[in-house]
Amino acid sequence: MPTQMLQGLNILVVEDVDSIRSLIVRLVEGLGADNVCSAMDVDTALTALKSQVFDAVLLDYELGGRDGIEILTAIRNNRAHPNHKTPVVLLTGHAESHVVKEAVMAGANGYLVKPVMPEVLGQRLRKVIAAHEETLGGNPATEVVWRRSI
Repeated sequence: MPTQMLQGLNILVVEDVDSIRSLIVRLVEGLGADNVCSAMDVDTALTALKSQVFDAVLLDYELGGRDGIEILTAIRNNRAHPNHKTPVVLLTGHAESHVVKEAVMAGANGYLVKPVMPEVLGQRLRKVIAAHEETLGGNPATEVVWRRSI
């Protein structure tokens, strides 16, 4: 795994399951991200997103009775929010089409189904960040990626 793939990036990981959150943080740090913050629930994530600008957000769909779409909607619907256009990758165990559609409609830039390989995670983050950087004043580009079962 390339250890400098995410060098210089500031990433927020939002995941309610402690062990999964810890694993994702370690994966992102192992890919070279300079600053990785984490949040375990919707309220903690919204507080972090108001206080710091991130290069990208890895966002779980299910968050202890609430969902990541609530966070995504809050930042996308508020043009004054410091992370209004920050790329967001939904990282979840759900591949159902209605979940993907809901994420896209809320403004997700990418979608990965757990479990995910570290290099795939890093590549997806780089790709949505690059697409975001190419977007000049418009809405973030949206990309949906389906995982195929073998």
